[in-house]
Amino acid sequence: MHKAGFVNIIGNPNVGKSTLMNALVGERLSIITSKAQTTRHRILGVVSGEDFQIVFSDTPGILKPSYKLQESMMKFVTGAVNDADVILYVTDTVEQSDRSNDILEKIRQSDIPTLAVINKIDLTTPEKLEELVDKWPPRSSRYRHARISTSRDFST
Repeated sequence: MHKAGFVNIIGNPNVGKSTLMNALVGERLSIITSKAQTTRHRILGVVSGEDFQIVFSDTPGILKPSYKLQESMMKFVTGAVNDADVILYVTDTVEQSDRSNDILEKIRQSDIPTLAVINKIDLTTPEKLEELVDKWPPRSSRYRHARISTSRDFST
């Protein structure tokens, strides 16, 4: 049996969404830069195997829109929440933002399986990392946590 699905990558700016997408797809499809809001629309990458196909979607970073371009960018993010089979919500160990609260609430209210990906684990201590993990819902059939460092190519 062949299986297929959409995995949408969502999170605040500069948490490593594009780097993660490129790593998962195995190609440089998304621009990677320290400049915030480089991804301005959804970028799709497809991974196919003998009995599966995954369509990854890299989205713009979550923000409070101040002008029309940012409003358009946020429509891509909210659309990605609505049409996902699986959500990869990417955060990092240095992020101190509440701008994603609305999107996080939409994710919590949905029935979409969600993987909270905590990036940049090489920039923190194990104790602080556990504090971040504790902020997420407990592991269940719908929620999972992953700890990674896309720049160092390792995870826990």
